Amino acid sequence: MGIFGRMKDIAAADVHRLLDNVEDPVTMAKYYIRQLDEQIDKARSALEVQIAAEQQYDVLIARTGQVIDKRARQAELAVARSQDEIAKLAIQEKLHHMKLHQTYVEQRETIQKQISALRGEIDRLLDLRRELNDKLTFLIARVNAAVALRATARAVPATDASKITRGFEYMEQKIMRLEAGTLAYQSAGHTASRLSDWSEQDEVQAELDKLKAAKPIS
Repeated sequence: MGIFGRMKDIAAADVHRLLDNVEDPVTMAKYYIRQLDEQIDKARSALEVQIAAEQQYDVLIARTGQVIDKRARQAELAVARSQDEIAKLAIQEKLHHMKLHQTYVEQRETIQKQISALRGEIDRLLDLRRELNDKLTFLIARVNAAVALRATARAVPATDASKITRGFEYMEQKIMRLEAGTLAYQSAGHTASRLSDWSEQDEVQAELDKLKAAKPIS
């Protein structure tokens, strides 16, 4: 199968659909990129050959043009000297090289079309490669995210996370109860202190009143 035939098969496939549905999309993306790299290399090699052929035809066209001009001058000179046989030979060779020149020109035009087609194909393959590279970068990011999520899920399963959450809630409630108990104790202590102060003052006043009542009247 030729360069373009294989690439038609690849381009005809829905690349995005294939990459999204395969079991290992990263591996498949790298596989397609390797295929594209191979086709790009082949297309570039073919382009180099065609460019070299175009240059060869440029040389042939220039040489045949020089021969045509030379034989034309020889024919004119032979006619001027009445050398008809020499003139005929010069004209014959001139006509022969004119046909060669036309053939070379046509063949060079064909090669130039092939060169243009190859360059267009290379550009298309490079665009497709860039597209796949972007796709590969995105796929790798997705895979890394999925692996990280899976590792997190394995390290802290949902049931364990739920237990941890409930444990923290229990500790928060226990601390709240401890704080409430401390506040209640402090409040009760202040009240007892005030009652104690009040009771002692009453006793002091009672004793004072007794002393005053027992004091002899002068």
